[in-house]
Amino acid sequence: MSRLGVLLALLAAAGQAAVVPAVVIGYRFEPGVESKMLAALTANIEPVPLLRVDAGLSFNFFQNSGLGGAEFGLGGVLYKPAGLVFRLDVQHQQWKDWRAGENRLLALLEAGPVLGLDAGIGLVRRVPVFGDDYWSPYVWKGDASEWNYQYRLRWRFIQKENWWLRAGLSTYDRFNVHTPQQLPLEADGAYKFADKLELVARAGTAIVGYSCGLISFHEVEFGAGVKYAF
Repeated sequence: MSRLGVLLALLAAAGQAAVVPAVVIGYRFEPGVESKMLAALTANIEPVPLLRVDAGLSFNFFQNSGLGGAEFGLGGVLYKPAGLVFRLDVQHQQWKDWRAGENRLLALLEAGPVLGLDAGIGLVRRVPVFGDDYWSPYVWKGDASEWNYQYRLRWRFIQKENWWLRAGLSTYDRFNVHTPQQLPLEADGAYKFADKLELVARAGTAIVGYSCGLISFHEVEFGAGVKYAF
């Protein structure tokens, strides 16, 4: 992480990139599975016009403590007025105590925001890893591997000078991927309380069933932190 920090500082100082790091602390509860605190360090970088790079690390506390996930993505801007971007994203998520993990490769076409709406659609290759290989981001074969489609549709329904709110559906984010049969709901927002410095927050869940008037939720996750634009 120290090398990443030095790289971000050098890029910003040289004026060669737009760099936006963020730190977020959160909590995740999955009924019958796990309950844990989360910490995430992420950065969005635009080293040259029309190229976007993002990376991040997440850490778990209390359950499956330690490294929880890693992500690296590249995006090429296809049509700037519509925010049309083609992205390739590599993720590694792991559960240390269970000696289990999953490697993922996402190919996504994203657009927006246009009139407050942003959307995405794509495919993900999911490769479970177990035992001694649970930590390995280099394993990309296995009998349980599968392809899934991914989607996103969100609406920024409030946009003010210093703050905004957004809500919608998304089967993926930096460190997680839902199965498409779930109904993943999320809401997020930001408040700018100083020049280039924002408070950010997010909450999400996934509906996995509805029966006899009762809704079954797969998980509940929320987090808050700060984001700074160099």
